[in-house]
Amino acid sequence: MSVSWPCETNHVNRETALIYIIGSGLSGVAAAAALVKRGFRPTILDAGVRAGPHSIALKSRLASAEPDAWTPEDLAQLKRTGPAASTGIPQKLLFGSNFAYRDVDRATSARFRRASILRSFAHGGFSNVWGAVIQPWPQAEFRCWPIGFQELAKHYSSVRELICPSGLSVRSSMQTHALHSDLERHQRQLDAEGVRFDYATLAVRTSDDDIGKACRHCGLCLYGCPYDSIFSAASQLSRMVRQGQVAYISDVLVDRISILSHGVRVEARSSKDNAPLTFNARTAFLAAGLLETVRIILNSGNFPPTPLCVQQSDIFTIPLLRYRSIPNISRERLHTLCQMIVEINDAAICADSVQLQLYGYNDLYSRILASRLGRLSYPLQPLIREVSERLVVAFGYLHSNVSSRVSVTRTRDGRLHVQGDVSHETKSIGHAIVRKLFRIRNCFRAAPIPLQLRFDDPGGGHRSGGCFPMKAVPAGLEADRWGRIRSLPGIHVVDSSVLPSLPAAPLAFTVMANAHRIASGCPIDNDD
Repeated sequence: MSVSWPCETNHVNRETALIYIIGSGLSGVAAAAALVKRGFRPTILDAGVRAGPHSIALKSRLASAEPDAWTPEDLAQLKRTGPAASTGIPQKLLFGSNFAYRDVDRATSARFRRASILRSFAHGGFSNVWGAVIQPWPQAEFRCWPIGFQELAKHYSSVRELICPSGLSVRSSMQTHALHSDLERHQRQLDAEGVRFDYATLAVRTSDDDIGKACRHCGLCLYGCPYDSIFSAASQLSRMVRQGQVAYISDVLVDRISILSHGVRVEARSSKDNAPLTFNARTAFLAAGLLETVRIILNSGNFPPTPLCVQQSDIFTIPLLRYRSIPNISRERLHTLCQMIVEINDAAICADSVQLQLYGYNDLYSRILASRLGRLSYPLQPLIREVSERLVVAFGYLHSNVSSRVSVTRTRDGRLHVQGDVSHETKSIGHAIVRKLFRIRNCFRAAPIPLQLRFDDPGGGHRSGGCFPMKAVPAGLEADRWGRIRSLPGIHVVDSSVLPSLPAAPLAFTVMANAHRIASGCPIDNDD
């Protein structure tokens, strides 16, 4: 069965012009918001995988009550986690479901060697399980972009209004306040060491409004927020559909996009039975995530089998043990997302800035410690509790300039082969950061645990992009400032695939701002 949607051939009517956005993650929703502002009503094509009925019912029960009324049985079901990564950190699930990672198109699954890049077919993509840290990139990073920081700044503001409607920061924990105070007392020494610190800015609703409830500081951020206080593309998209701002078609797997004389043709399949689907439109915005975007682009043109370079940020984790614990921290009402950002600028360690995201106390720590101790965990419960209440885990990120190399190649059978080339420099930098943290441990009132330094596989930190980098004068598979590849002029790539570089900073906020910029200003036929 083939379903065909008509393509308009006259001047653009903003309300009826067919514009497709492929993908429903953060970049897709940001592009949709910008197009709505321009007067368009885009249609989002998406596989649209959702959590199962059990997880949906669990969320509904929790959302209908305040935290004090939640039952131990429901909390036990909620606190399920997925398999551990190379860092030892378990995969984050949502209400016990792994739907955000579920591969519904195994026929096109990539093959990996020494690399790990995930794709999501979920409604809302990986925003269902993201860390919600938002931070603009430093102005110096835009020197290699075809646009300047100031051009992106207004789109940072627009996206912030979209994902942080309350406008206020969520309250940090007592442990974090104590750590921040310790660092402030040693501000002069830390400045000399090239160490800067601040509370993390998070995309979390902090006051009740017409959209939903504010953060209740229930400590369950790593398992799923029943109130959708943590921004997700899924929740935002559902609101936009209800308000008639966008249309949404699920169960769609896009394979290629053909360029027509008056627009584009999106060639796809049903995720249910592989029946062919065809959608004709003025233009398409590609927001499918790195691997899917690469697969679709390479399928859409006659490109040589040359490996594409992936820009990605290597990740490592190191636990810090505070000298003292906070009394009754296990009973404190807090959030368990990233609490603080620490940036280290030390040319003796790395030519680029290294960023640490600090996560304070959460009940996962005691569970991880107990699992590692096995049968010894029961008699050592008091020690496990004492250690977990003093732990702060640092997630370290490196600039793509010094991170491991990853390449993607399309093989003859149409699959992608992803090859990682592990950087020895990454490990050298990670160990140097640990030594520095140990040297300045009295500033943190916390000591790193060197034997617990862990590195993830290249791409494992969910910060990958740059296969089709934007350039002022693009060539080959490089994109222009509107995310267009020369041989595919009707397609605007708006996800991380077009980023020219990746600093050691959160990716999602900049990806959303750039998607919003492209969709806000790109030419759409006769629209200027």
